[in-house]
Amino acid sequence: MTQAVQTYAYLRPSAVRESAAGRSLALETSGGATPMGAVANPRFFSGFLTAPAPAAAALLAVADVAAARYYQPRLRASLDPVVTANGDRLRFESFSGCCGVYARLDVLSDGLDGDDIGHGTTNVDVNSPLRDALGRIGGADPLHLAVGPQALEVTTLDGPLVEKKVPLPDRWLRGFAETQVLTAGFDLRAQVPAAEAVRPSRAAPTSSRWRPTAPGAAAPGARSPS
Repeated sequence: MTQAVQTYAYLRPSAVRESAAGRSLALETSGGATPMGAVANPRFFSGFLTAPAPAAAALLAVADVAAARYYQPRLRASLDPVVTANGDRLRFESFSGCCGVYARLDVLSDGLDGDDIGHGTTNVDVNSPLRDALGRIGGADPLHLAVGPQALEVTTLDGPLVEKKVPLPDRWLRGFAETQVLTAGFDLRAQVPAAEAVRPSRAAPTSSRWRPTAPGAAAPGARSPS
């Protein structure tokens, strides 16, 4: 499997920040593609999540897949999820370091309350402190979401404050194109409330040494997927 080193440059680390106005989930972006061309740190959205706890749990699951390597579970990966803004949704995607597991979270317009959603694709910084913070988000308190820098004053003359150099497998890139073709033909089989949807990810083992021993699938049961 061939791979190249990819450099992600972020203006500052992503974080859940507390203020008098409440909590804010600030996701920093690296170089991305937009309708206007390449942008160093694109800004796609600023507003509130209407279901903060389920959204945070789902985003954490996507980030955990990017940090895992199921084929060689003793080795951790250091990949960052990809976010795509389509005007009507924010889509977060990731592959595991071994390219064996794919995860996706679509936050539709009903789940967002704020600015218009932009267009483009980029990486978002998900670091260890942010993972811990996402795991603590609960309840019905408002959570502000910003995808991309809020203001230019975070830029410094010294350049980006966070830089990650990670090995990026070639098939990880091909996988994104292949999954779009595969999922385009999917049919809706079940709908469940947000709290039930994130229950499997919360119950799954968190150790990086865990890996599935047999293929499995979720099927609609009497009240929820089982």
